Amino acid sequence: SPSEVIEIIDLKIDRERYQVTLDDEPLSLPRKEFEILYLLASKPGKVFNREEIFTKVWGDDVIVGSRTIDVHIRKLREKLGRNYIETIKGVGYKFNGTD
Repeated sequence: SPSEVIEIIDLKIDRERYQVTLDDEPLSLPRKEFEILYLLASKPGKVFNREEIFTKVWGDDVIVGSRTIDVHIRKLREKLGRNYIETIKGVGYKFNGTD
């Protein structure tokens, strides 16, 4: 089966184990943060709008406020540092796979 591990620069995301390492240091991420990170990192450079992120991470049947996603993104940024996650104003978010 294809490996469900994404490696970008010094970030490694292991889907099967729900593990993220940065510079070989393990990061502890709650499930939703992990799911958002994995989704964005699976297509570096692609802009995901909030709708897409909600649908893929929370599913269609859950209504969460649009701030929820911003809070998750902010927490991810605090843990990841660097400019991995970029806000595209008025659209959504994208993952930067380069420096």
